[in-house]
Amino acid sequence: MIRRQAGQAFILVLILLAIGALLVVPALRLTGSSLKSSQIVTRRARLLYAADAMQEYVISRLLYDTAWRDTQLAADGDTAYLYLDLCGVSVNATVVMRAVPGQGGVALATDDVIQPTKTVTASNPVSTDPLRVDNDSFQTFTYIIRLEQLSNNNTAGLDAVYDILPKDFGTGFYVNDSSYIRVDGGPWQFIANPLVEGVSSQTRLRWPASGNFTSPIRDFNVRQVKELKFQIALSLPPSARNSVQGNWVVLKPWDSTSGPQAPIIVGTQPNPYVYSDNGLIVVTKTANPDIILPGVVQDITYTVNMTSQDGSNHKIVKITDYLPPEFFYANNSTSGISTANPTITLKTINGVPRQELVWSFSPQVDINSGATITMTFQARTTKDVSGSYYNEVMAEANFPSPPIFDGIGIDTTEYQTGYSWNSGAVVVPAYDSETQAGDVVLGSNLAIDANLALLGQTSMAIISYQIR
Repeated sequence: MIRRQAGQAFILVLILLAIGALLVVPALRLTGSSLKSSQIVTRRARLLYAADAMQEYVISRLLYDTAWRDTQLAADGDTAYLYLDLCGVSVNATVVMRAVPGQGGVALATDDVIQPTKTVTASNPVSTDPLRVDNDSFQTFTYIIRLEQLSNNNTAGLDAVYDILPKDFGTGFYVNDSSYIRVDGGPWQFIANPLVEGVSSQTRLRWPASGNFTSPIRDFNVRQVKELKFQIALSLPPSARNSVQGNWVVLKPWDSTSGPQAPIIVGTQPNPYVYSDNGLIVVTKTANPDIILPGVVQDITYTVNMTSQDGSNHKIVKITDYLPPEFFYANNSTSGISTANPTITLKTINGVPRQELVWSFSPQVDINSGATITMTFQARTTKDVSGSYYNEVMAEANFPSPPIFDGIGIDTTEYQTGYSWNSGAVVVPAYDSETQAGDVVLGSNLAIDANLALLGQTSMAIISYQIR
């Protein structure tokens, strides 16, 4: 974190380095020209000082001219222009507001740290729909499990990956030696076959087949993505006709679950996201507004959507929401499936106090197969530090836990609970600033690019600073 005075000293060091790198060498090469080397250095130094002074001016305007900042730079991508004449040097600045939610590197309310998501491709899909296959057809399905480290806590590594195959796939059918892994989109590397276990006419796979992963598969950097690929081959049985088949992923040691994903639509099933078995409540959350200006008291309206992916009707038992730090529930603001205020507890999560909101429903709330129900509420905040402020919500239903999850540490509550991960982001913007100083004698410009983030109402961090 660089406060304004420290930033000036830092910039001075950069200036001295830049003068040595950019000015002295060209000056030595031009000693025989009509311009003396000292003149070249002086002119370039003036450009550098002018461009740097303009960056200081930009910082000052962002911090202290809030009317200009909040009108000219009110939305992501908004651009403002500034022009000055500094001791005979013409300087201009282009300032762009950046308010795109960053992913990863956050402190999650749960012990989950790696988010599993899953996709599938079929060897012989229906030509008009890559996710649909014909009844009773022979297929080789290629699955990819995407594992993304979202938490800033990466001290505990990945022990094991379980994959729960669709119920109508029966047991077996894993393609031998089809498992591969890659890191951040790199080349695929072969890994050993998983343990294949059959439980109650359903199959689960476990990597590694015994013990736990070791480095390097075990270890994840913050925001790192690893992908695990494998294949299943079978002739679809009659029990799978006109249905949607989905997979679950379970990660150890956290018991993180994906819910049903990678839908395979068999035959004429009209709804691609209502699974024949092992469904779940999918929870999503949005914030309005999702961009807030620094230092302004703001009421945020959160909308929680819950969609049933199960083939049967169920009930919502409880909703638990974790507000971002320094966001506070607005009394009597709940609407939708409930108008009751939640039970509010201030909890310290990863060293940060956050409000935990719990709505326990009595009677429980109906949610029909394929239906979406909604709850909204408000929270108030004042933030003046650039960044993304995430919300997390969990919805617990009354699904029965199937036998395939027995023996791998997934209790009924974990199976029944849909988790939004970090969602409903509210962003306090940062700023990209480019300043250019021109010289008609040299016939060139000198530019400084900076990325600036607010640290409060009177200070700003210089995230990056590049002279070109």
